[in-house]
Amino acid sequence: MPTRASIQAITFDAAGTLIRVAEPVGETYSRIAREVGASLSPESLNAAFRDVFPSMPAMAFPDLDQPAIARAERAWWRDLVERVVRHAGRVRAFDEYFEALFCYYANACAWRAYPEAHRALESARERGLSTAVVSNFDSRLPPILGALGIADRVDSVIYSTGCGAAKPDKRIFDHAVDVLGSTPETTLHVGDNLQADYHGASAAGMAAVHLDRGKGAVGVDIPTVHHLGELDAFLVRHR
Repeated sequence: MPTRASIQAITFDAAGTLIRVAEPVGETYSRIAREVGASLSPESLNAAFRDVFPSMPAMAFPDLDQPAIARAERAWWRDLVERVVRHAGRVRAFDEYFEALFCYYANACAWRAYPEAHRALESARERGLSTAVVSNFDSRLPPILGALGIADRVDSVIYSTGCGAAKPDKRIFDHAVDVLGSTPETTLHVGDNLQADYHGASAAGMAAVHLDRGKGAVGVDIPTVHHLGELDAFLVRHR
């Protein structure tokens, strides 16, 4: 962990760090499939999603205007859902199915804030730190975070389709630093994805900590916390 400067700002990943899905993806995909007359196994859908999601291209569309970005977001997710369903079965009414899924995940009822998320954000503010969300997500994210009581606890919500770059691309971290008025050396990034979050932020010159919610051991040289409630102690040790 770099100690060259005091931390003045913290950026947080969204899904897997501050928020999570309300139910496993496979269960949601299967339940909504039943609503359009299809039968898909939750287990097969979960396995397919785990395989397909990492293989998707970056969720970022530089140089597009807002209407084009909205279309590109839908096309990105439609491609993912088509690939997932192809592994698990068939949905005849696919247009109806995709629309129902896309709308469902736009609603805050599809998401939950982690129990310690609000307190961690409040604690950062009490320390006088600037805060932002930096997420590989689409334009549905700000209203979701607003409904979950997270958006009003951070200074900015930055998402990949809005800024035209996706983690681990340095440009999304540079954008966050600019928005917060900090510097890479004085900004800490926290996230659960080792490559996108920890290595991406580190390559951008930021301090970084890996959030490991029990997914497995990481290298001993990688600063790690196991839940956001450990951030206060982490900051004290590395101030």
